[in-house]
Amino acid sequence: MPSTIWTGTISFVMVSIPVEIVSATNPGKVSYHLLHKEDNSPIQTRMFCPQDKKFVHPEHIVNGYPVDENKYVIIKEDEFKAIEPQRSQTIEINSFIDLKEIDPLYFEKSYYILPGKGGAKAYQLLLEVLKDTQKAGLAKFVLRNREYLVVVRPYENILGLMVLHFQEEIRDPKEILPAKTKPQPQIVKSIIRTIEKFKTEYKPEKYEDEYLEKIKNFLKKKAKEQGTVTVEQQVEEESVETQGEDLVAALEESLAKAKSK
Repeated sequence: MPSTIWTGTISFVMVSIPVEIVSATNPGKVSYHLLHKEDNSPIQTRMFCPQDKKFVHPEHIVNGYPVDENKYVIIKEDEFKAIEPQRSQTIEINSFIDLKEIDPLYFEKSYYILPGKGGAKAYQLLLEVLKDTQKAGLAKFVLRNREYLVVVRPYENILGLMVLHFQEEIRDPKEILPAKTKPQPQIVKSIIRTIEKFKTEYKPEKYEDEYLEKIKNFLKKKAKEQGTVTVEQQVEEESVETQGEDLVAALEESLAKAKSK
């Protein structure tokens, strides 16, 4: 069972439905951790200031929005919080559309909507209404400090939620269109006949990520034949000041060696 990423209610036409939202997809990838080749310790990512030549603690880092070359507007964390949208408790469907009106280019991510406690009957009502009318509900809601445009639609015997790109997120194809040419009519007709011969019905179960399967099988075989390594317990982090001093010392040593050559 996938973990719940949002709980709240869906409202439409004076009806409120308690729901949960879970991801409809798996990542479909193999994750790796970076380890030190010498002792198999996990590699840590730290912020480094090249001007001061030292590592910087997160509390001393701010966000800079670029407005020109080498020019930034500094934004503090409390300023972000003052303008960020508040988490939605309700997905309010305020209009209904034909899903075919939305170009697939606008689809970003898909989720499943599950009925919450006491919401089974109202959930089934919305599912049947959307099936019968062949419509999808259009709404906005906020998740993780970001506002999303979504459609609620029936998918088999469950409600699906599809996140859409906003218009400003879509690049205008006119900016990158190649030079237009006119193909010869007889060639067009020939290609159309060829396409008709290869026309088929799309069945997603026929297709799989062959590379991912090869990677998984390779890793299983390697773990069985070669065994695994033990990741040592991480030592307590040094202070930022000590890290900086060590780095400067290493740089000075490197420079000294270079001069002696």
